[in-house]
Amino acid sequence: MKFALVNSVKTHIKDVSRGMLGADCWHTNYAVIACKGKYRQYWKYLDTHPPLKAGYENETEWHAAWKSAIKDDFCEVVMGDNNEHRADIYTLTHVIELQYSSIDIRDVIERNKFYNNITDNRVIWIINVYKAQKDKRILTNLDPNNKHQFFIKWKHPKLWVLDICRYNSNHIFLDISPTSKNLIKIWYHNGQLYGSWFSKEAFYDKYLAHVGNGKNEFLTSIKNININDYI
Repeated sequence: MKFALVNSVKTHIKDVSRGMLGADCWHTNYAVIACKGKYRQYWKYLDTHPPLKAGYENETEWHAAWKSAIKDDFCEVVMGDNNEHRADIYTLTHVIELQYSSIDIRDVIERNKFYNNITDNRVIWIINVYKAQKDKRILTNLDPNNKHQFFIKWKHPKLWVLDICRYNSNHIFLDISPTSKNLIKIWYHNGQLYGSWFSKEAFYDKYLAHVGNGKNEFLTSIKNININDYI
């Protein structure tokens, strides 16, 4: 976690000293402590921790890198009258969810409906597919009828990603590599998986500029991820 409550104020890990105590922003009855090592800084649960709700995953450096250039008020935002969900990034117009490990489509549908009711916009899912891209399992062939899109053949795909893609109340972007300038936006049409290149700069300008700390900081943070941690 990058944020915790300190004296009831949402506080970034960078703004406290090692060993500082706080409370989980989502499950406020659970105490957390600031851990600040040479390479990683994060809040962790002090004694016990709540069970993760269905579909949620432990944060990785990949998650943290995406959030690092976003203003504090728009990261890890607890939402709902009963604190039902915690959005990775909330832009006031969209919810952006960062997903690395598998998630049940039923949890995706429930979360999409929940966020759709708040924002009136589709949920944006960013999926880490570094390993599939490195292993050359995501193959693209230009669509002869449209030079701006391509057919995708995904060998041994993450089936849960394809399940999300078939559900039309969200946008899906594949993060293929920290060094790539592009994401791949994917969708299904008539049983065929399609994709188009979507630059990270364009993604920042369209979805993050009004909640971010700067495009260069965002791009640098993503670029500096160690891909070997995710393959």
